[in-house]
Parts: sequence; structure tokens; C-alpha cells
Amino acid sequence: MATKTLVACLVLLGSTAQAQLSSTTFGGIPLWADSALRTAGLNQRFTLASTFNPFYAFGDFDRDGLIDIAVEVKGVGGCGIAIAHRVDRSVHIVGIGTAVGNGKSEVMCGRWGVAPAERRHRGDGQDRDLVFVNDPVAPSGWLVWDGHSYVWIQAE
Repeated sequence: MATKTLVACLVLLGSTAQAQLSSTTFGGIPLWADSALRTAGLNQRFTLASTFNPFYAFGDFDRDGLIDIAVEVKGVGGCGIAIAHRVDRSVHIVGIGTAVGNGKSEVMCGRWGVAPAERRHRGDGQDRDLVFVNDPVAPSGWLVWDGHSYVWIQAE
């Protein structure tokens, strides 16, 4: 009897957790981020590049103490990164036709990541997580929030 009850509880627990994530969300990312990306129209303009690694990463990119999300997206113009700030749900696109800062308008698919604040860019002086773009052809660099938009800082 106890085994049947335990199995029933596990099945119900699993189905409840699954029901909290919509099958139409962008790859199972948090609902606040999914809502921000959809409100910005990303589901109509771009495809979540979920076949690449990493396809999303978390960090406090805008120094507000809340965890933000960076999501790799793919469109007609190539790959890029959509960064959603949790505090105001604003979405900022880098790449896919928008200048990255190294003379290109595309972030190479799967060639980016997040550097935690303790490994931040030397000389930055800001305590925040940074998006690092690694490009084997052009200079690599950091995407840094300046309070209005993401700017490019070339890696040394």
C-alpha cells in the first residue's frame, strides 16, 4: 500500500511540475524571461538556437542584483544574443544584423558564454557578470551594459 501511494505521489508531483512550464516556452527558460522575450517579439523574428551550447546563460549583467538571462537566437542575419533584464523585462539584441563592436554584425553560434563577476574583465571596475564573445577569426571581447545599451570591449 505504501509503495502504491509513493508512486502515485511521484507521478502527481512530476505532472504538476511539468504543467508549470508551457510547451510553447522558449526551451524551458524561466517564465519571466519567456514573457519578456515574447513581448519583445522574439518568437516572431528569431528562433531560439537550442541546438547550440550554450543556448542560454544567467548572470547579473546590469548590476541591479537580480539575475538576468542571455539567450542565443538565430535569424536570417545569422546568430546573436538576446539579453533580458529581469528588473524591467527589457530585451537587448546583439548580433543578427546589429553591430557587435568588432566590425561584425553577427555573434558566432555557440561561441559565447558568461564570465562571473569574480573573473570580470580587468580594468572594468564594475562588479557584474559579463557576456564574453569568443571569435576565432575576429578579436574576442566582452559585451558590457553601460546603463543604456550593450557596448563592446575588446579582450586583451
